[in-house]
Amino acid sequence: MRAKCKQCNYPINTCICDAVSLVIIPIKIIVIQHVKESANAKNTARLIKLCANDVEIITTDSISEMELLASRCSVQSKALLYPSERSIALESQREHIASALQTLLVIDGSWKQAYAVLQQFPWLSSIPSFHFEHAPSTQYRIRHTRIREGLSTLEATAYSLNTLYNIDTQPFIKLQEAMQDNWRGPKSHQRET
Repeated sequence: MRAKCKQCNYPINTCICDAVSLVIIPIKIIVIQHVKESANAKNTARLIKLCANDVEIITTDSISEMELLASRCSVQSKALLYPSERSIALESQREHIASALQTLLVIDGSWKQAYAVLQQFPWLSSIPSFHFEHAPSTQYRIRHTRIREGLSTLEATAYSLNTLYNIDTQPFIKLQEAMQDNWRGPKSHQRET
């Protein structure tokens, strides 16, 4: 087993601690991580937790934590970042959302996994949800996908924070870049540019 850095939890030879900058955010971020994504070395949810002050990651196999989350999500100050038929463009309601929001839920996984999370936990569909109208292009190049406009979980979270609260996204993007620069995985997982 490879030795891991005690701070970032990456292998010592791919440590990204030098790229970590703490960002103070005004809301809580809860990442609901598909159980298969939690074992993925390329997942960006753990980068969000390294970079921001109030982030919690719950994996879908932790039923008790998901049940507790369901009981906490009955109030209107929560929102889900997920494009659905009922979702509203985040940019169009920016001021209203920013003033009312206390917790943003973000699903971490592939599109297929995100859909499976919604099927497994149907109560998530009762929470107000938001999508992007004008999201930036992704800079996440080490995943294997055909969806060109798809953002990493980190990028989607950073864009949400920037849109709602004008928070600088560079600490997030810099950390994602450091992780990608240190990536030792197969070339087949590189996004074509």
